Amino acid sequence: MKKLFRNILFIFIGLFILGGVGATVLIVKAYKELPDLGQLIEGYNPVVPSKIYDTNGEVIDILYKEIRETATIEEMPKSLKDAYVAIEDRRFYSHHGFDVLGMGRAVVINLVTMSKAQGASSITQQLAKNAFLTNEKRIMRKVKEAIITVELERGYTKDEILEKYMNEIYFGSGAYGVKTAARAFYGKSVGNINIAESALLAGVPNRPNKYNPRRHLNNAVTRGKLVLAQMKRYNLIDEEEYQKALSHKFYNEKQLPEELKDLTMEELSKLNITLIKNVSKKRSYKTPDFTNIVEKKLFELFTEKQIYEEGLEVYTTLDIGMQKAAKLTFENYKPLEEKEGLDGGMVTIEADTGYVRAVIGGKNFKSGDYNRAIYAKRQPGSSFKPFIYFTALRLGYPMNTVIEDTPLEFGEWKPRNYGNKFRKNFTLLEGMERSINIVAIKTLQKVGLKNLNETVKLAGGEDIKIPPNLTAALGTMVVTPYELSSLYLPFANGGYRVKPQFITQIKNRYGKVIYQEQAKQERVFQGEDVALITHMMEDVVNLGTGRNARVKKDGKNIVQGGKTGTTNRQRTAWYAGITPKYVTTVYIGYDNNRPMDKSATGGGLTAKLWGNYYQRLVDDGYDTGKEFNHITDGLKNGKLSKVLIDSKNGRLADSTSGWSKRWALFKKGTEPVETASTYNSDFNDFFVGSDEVMMDKVEEAKKSKNNMEQNEKNINSDSMFKDLFDN
Repeated sequence: MKKLFRNILFIFIGLFILGGVGATVLIVKAYKELPDLGQLIEGYNPVVPSKIYDTNGEVIDILYKEIRETATIEEMPKSLKDAYVAIEDRRFYSHHGFDVLGMGRAVVINLVTMSKAQGASSITQQLAKNAFLTNEKRIMRKVKEAIITVELERGYTKDEILEKYMNEIYFGSGAYGVKTAARAFYGKSVGNINIAESALLAGVPNRPNKYNPRRHLNNAVTRGKLVLAQMKRYNLIDEEEYQKALSHKFYNEKQLPEELKDLTMEELSKLNITLIKNVSKKRSYKTPDFTNIVEKKLFELFTEKQIYEEGLEVYTTLDIGMQKAAKLTFENYKPLEEKEGLDGGMVTIEADTGYVRAVIGGKNFKSGDYNRAIYAKRQPGSSFKPFIYFTALRLGYPMNTVIEDTPLEFGEWKPRNYGNKFRKNFTLLEGMERSINIVAIKTLQKVGLKNLNETVKLAGGEDIKIPPNLTAALGTMVVTPYELSSLYLPFANGGYRVKPQFITQIKNRYGKVIYQEQAKQERVFQGEDVALITHMMEDVVNLGTGRNARVKKDGKNIVQGGKTGTTNRQRTAWYAGITPKYVTTVYIGYDNNRPMDKSATGGGLTAKLWGNYYQRLVDDGYDTGKEFNHITDGLKNGKLSKVLIDSKNGRLADSTSGWSKRWALFKKGTEPVETASTYNSDFNDFFVGSDEVMMDKVEEAKKSKNNMEQNEKNINSDSMFKDLFDN
């Protein structure tokens, strides 16, 4: 008998030693597998969404996959902290990471019930498991959990541990942390929730699917009452507070009684009622037209984890005030409201910096929708003509150059003016003012496609494919509103190519700048040349097809220029406008490119929308600039001169000019010297005049019959032109 007892004792001692050795091996192995515990714990932060700021530092949107905002322990009300301690770990402030009594009680209850009816993890253990560990094999995870628990208790105060825990817990519906949960469920800041609301929130994390108040409000309320009972039991609330909290009513937003639906949240609160907010089924951004673009650009710079979890602070070029003005104007424009399917896009870019200040991707734009401002490729029509005339100006042809407005034929293509009218003679100035097609075509015929391509590329349009024939004069390439706005920037800023920007800088969650983008300006055109085309664009607004875009400030027209554009059969109507500060391009049309009404022109439809938008900007206090510096500087330094001309013959205006008088801008030394009354030319030539710059005759411009035949061949072989122009 003694021998048997001794053997059993040795066996127990051996098992104890083996158990100790085994535990030691597990602990050593766990320590080796864990990263540096100091860095792990000190570097811990819950998932933080990235914030997007506008140019004035206002938060305009938050990027997230999981919704998570962190709160400090000071922000959390006492009732919320007490609720969690009462239901999760009532001896939290007295134990050292492990509630031995609680663990013992749980073991007994679980043995009696033959189930896992009672949990035993302390708040510190739960934080260690949820924040730092993955779902690996149970034994090793428990060992690691114990190690991290000890380190947490050694390195942090109880309040610091509780703060981390309450920012980590999951509430369902993608919401993490008490601050996010309070906002998501109650529409309140966490510091303003009451005892009943605290108790309900404290009950949810035990089983988020079962106790989510949006889906199972009765379950959540029942669980909340259990939390209240625990709080009362451990003297964390008194009897009066307990009874008031028990009587508190919770309603889902959709089930709110009719008699309560008109009450505000504050009024409901006075009635001891809390409204559980509905969840949005689709991610919603305040400025989706712009935020979607920024989000895409972020993916070019960072990983998905960095964007959605590491709390980037993204500073952008958007001006939320201008964006709101653009949205309000666009959404309330009657033609867009009344015509089903009619849509468009609009972009505003600051001329000097290239900062994109406002983007409208379409009517009622939602996140993920097709952004017409950025991606809609449309023919710009006559809104492209400034590049034809600017090419001529760069080559030395002044704006008083006269062109004969007579019919042209190129094989099957017989280009026409709007209204199918021809008016004999126009200067370049009036040709653009009135958007005369024949004038633009003949100008391009003279200056050549090679020079036009150079102009467009210098402005920033390397990717724009200009047709290899004279139809380019009528804007038969395709561009987006964003691209056209970018190309117009040198016309507003005096000749500088500027790369458009959406983001200025990005900081990490600790405030360190990790990405910086500077405005990039490059002088590509001479200021005096640009002044000439800018003046012509001003003329379009003051006297021509852009009159509906005019904007007033203090009773006077602001300084502005622009160009209308209407494609064949009114498929797309454009307006591209410039001020000394901004460039804005807008188009209107159907997505399937079907024709609009015959009255839907750039000047009649789109220019008015542009004008409404800018009038709102001016009325809201946005300064659009007092003058185009490249014009005023040129006049002051004597490199430019302003002369009143006769727009029909290009000479100095006199009493015979009548309604044809126009202010024209010239480089010094190129001004006309003869008056209109001495004009006796017969206009047999294509470009004419003795005081004007002499251009070659039409026959010389065409160069040869072979070149003409090749031009016709290019046009006829391109199927896009067969339906684009009428015969």
